[in-house]
Amino acid sequence: MKKLLLVVCLLFSFFIAEIQEALALDYSIISKNTKIVAALEKLDSINRRDVIAILYGRNATKKPIRVMFRDLAMYGYEDAEAITAPTKNNGLVIYISSEHKGASPECIACLIAHESQHHTFTNTRAEELRAWISETQAWNEFTKRNRELLVSNEPLAKRENIIAKIRAKGGVAGVQKLIAANPVYADLN
Repeated sequence: MKKLLLVVCLLFSFFIAEIQEALALDYSIISKNTKIVAALEKLDSINRRDVIAILYGRNATKKPIRVMFRDLAMYGYEDAEAITAPTKNNGLVIYISSEHKGASPECIACLIAHESQHHTFTNTRAEELRAWISETQAWNEFTKRNRELLVSNEPLAKRENIIAKIRAKGGVAGVQKLIAANPVYADLN
């Protein structure tokens, strides 16, 4: 009887800890934008806690990474979907193109999954590959749960579907070829 009581107490403690952790996710440290918060919740729903952990501070800066919409043309990145940039306090911020304010939370979540991988400051093809793989992993999980994303006319969904098809057909090597063919990454080692 004592063993049973001990097991029940341990299980109860475990569930309480899980509930507290779930309630403790306060995304306002990352973003106050409701669309971005919805994207973060989508990442959590597909168990991409690795991305959430990076955003909360498990990254090279040891600081939370803020995520917000911005006009990327102001920074000379008019053709970019999103960028990761340093902040004045030696932290990082992810800017998502303001053109995507109307995008689905799943698409925004994929951009966040991608950009979160740029916290290491290595600026290499290997880092870029890791980012694209993270992005496609998230997209593949979202499309398993919502098949309508596969036929969406949304610009970011079209992008995600193209990248996912390249990865499905060519594996990691297919994504490497995509990166190598992109002039934006020409100077990366």
